[in-house]
Amino acid sequence: MILAQFHHIKIYKKIIPTALAIFILTLGSPVFSVEYGSIKYDGAVIDYSQINKPVVLRNAESYFEKAIKASDPTTKQDFLQKASGEYFILTRIEPQNLYYMVQMARIYDLENNNRYAKEYFFNALKIDKKNARTNYYFGEYYYRRNEYRKALYFYNAALDSGYGENYEVLIKMALAYEKLGDLLRANQYYKKAYIINPSNSTISGKIREIEKLKYKNTGYYNKRNK
Repeated sequence: MILAQFHHIKIYKKIIPTALAIFILTLGSPVFSVEYGSIKYDGAVIDYSQINKPVVLRNAESYFEKAIKASDPTTKQDFLQKASGEYFILTRIEPQNLYYMVQMARIYDLENNNRYAKEYFFNALKIDKKNARTNYYFGEYYYRRNEYRKALYFYNAALDSGYGENYEVLIKMALAYEKLGDLLRANQYYKKAYIINPSNSTISGKIREIEKLKYKNTGYYNKRNK
């Protein structure tokens, strides 16, 4: 059992996901515990395969979207925990499904639970280290924590794995390079993003702003070119 599974035992005791509640209501007493690969209810093991996956997924996505939109921290946390409970069931139904695994990682990222977020991301990479979506959101994890070099590593992996024309990745790479002081590369990625979305006046303004700095003649780049 991975460390994050122990954490979810606590979540189940606190929040009963909709899909699980259906089983509990039909069985009676609300006393239950979670075991690896199943839910143990009053000594009887509930098979995850019998759970209505589309319903659980719909609830998980709904809770997650509400969490993203919520401005109140308490409300946000409540929706994140509810989404986590639903996605956790889905990871038990399909342990190799990267989408569910990455969603769990994103929830822990938003909760600033670094240990579990990284555990889910690394487990996803063990399944497929070239998955673009996994690498992109792992990059987001590090970007949120101002670890821009690590973020760029995963953004680059996402670009190489199928996100080459992804506007959001290009912008984040531009921003990360700019924060690191590498205006040459920052400008290159702003221009790539601008090609995809030329109607964005903010990007065109950023490109002009950087080029006015005549960064190519600064000591930073002179040293790099020696």
